[in-house]
Amino acid sequence: MREPLKDGDVRQSNNGVAIVVGVWQDGEDIQIISKNQFKTSVNEKEGSVRCHKNLYKHLRTLLQDQGKWKD
Repeated sequence: MREPLKDGDVRQSNNGVAIVVGVWQDGEDIQIISKNQFKTSVNEKEGSVRCHKNLYKHLRTLLQDQGKWKD
């Protein structure tokens, strides 16, 4: 079994990579960040450049399941 990923690790495969990302609620947005890679956000606001309802729903569920979502 491989060791758990640590922040900043990048694991290569034939057609992808595995990285550690941070995900948190920021008001009505969800922030996503990877050390030294990227920072972005998603929301479910129609017309917003950050609108991605499906990804937002999955990330919100992830945060809710971990007790990190505040209504």
